[in-house]
Amino acid sequence: MSLPEQGGLVSAELARAFVVVNLVVLSQVVCVFGIGANIFNMIIFKRHGFKDTVNVSLFAMAIGDLGALVTQQWFIICVNPWFQDLDIPFSSTEVQSLTAGYPHRYFVKSTAWITAFVTFERCLCVVLPFKVKSLITRKVSFVFNVGVYVFMTLTMIPLYTTTYFCWKFYPARNRTLLGITFTSDSKETLSKWLFLSDFVVPLIAFIIVLFCTLITAAKLKSKAKWRRKTAAPGSSLTSGEISSKDRRVVVMIVIIAGIFILCSTPISAISLARSIEPEVNIIGRYANLNWLCASLGMLAETVNSSINALVYYKMSSRYRDTLGQMFSPCSLWWRNDNNPF
Repeated sequence: MSLPEQGGLVSAELARAFVVVNLVVLSQVVCVFGIGANIFNMIIFKRHGFKDTVNVSLFAMAIGDLGALVTQQWFIICVNPWFQDLDIPFSSTEVQSLTAGYPHRYFVKSTAWITAFVTFERCLCVVLPFKVKSLITRKVSFVFNVGVYVFMTLTMIPLYTTTYFCWKFYPARNRTLLGITFTSDSKETLSKWLFLSDFVVPLIAFIIVLFCTLITAAKLKSKAKWRRKTAAPGSSLTSGEISSKDRRVVVMIVIIAGIFILCSTPISAISLARSIEPEVNIIGRYANLNWLCASLGMLAETVNSSINALVYYKMSSRYRDTLGQMFSPCSLWWRNDNNPF
């Protein structure tokens, strides 16, 4: 990879190793799976219909995850050293910023806020079960999800107005290639804006998910405790354990929130570092450190965008039934006596 040899703190060789392993190998495998999984998610939630407000949000979340993975796929191609060895007229490690990196962040942040909305809605279902339908209507859900994508589009404007492509000479390759450069006021603008758009905005969503998850779990446990006290002596709730339904809800919420929190932490840390130290970027003094940390963060984001389908399949019988119906023609064909295999 054409990483700077003097990238500060981290050698170019170590940065290349992390990028190749985390992105070119691991992220590639997860990304391919995730793209297919989110396409199935969109089909399944569309079949379920949008009368349920949760389905509206889950469908919007699947769109965001799919967009994040598609842009991630192009990013992986750009940082692939074999792709860079081709006779291409641009520096792929720099061009990816405007064509893959920024768009990827757009979809990731959008998905984060939709996740926060879904978690908040489920929290209301437990805390205010008789009022939630009047507070979170299908129209409210639709407007919020569309509004998230519109708002995140606005947050991208400063990034694209301070960064642009230009032809530059690269001594290491002895060629003039299309690369990336910044406007004269980019450091001041990006240091402030990246702190708001790439750290504060996702952090708020992060806090909402965590806060609502804790409230939901605590409320479900208190309700289960109350049921055990008021249950008849011969009922199953007197065993001192949470009912199976409540347990599944708690586990599903904890899994979704835990995956989101775990996978969002690395990229939030690097975004904070970029806002504090502008030289932490793809061509700055600490470029190699930026590539190393970003590869870990993007791998975690790829996992987060790909794994929801497994959670749905494990925790939702309706999801499993719909998925089974989609593949039922295949299973019938497989069991058919005319099957040549």
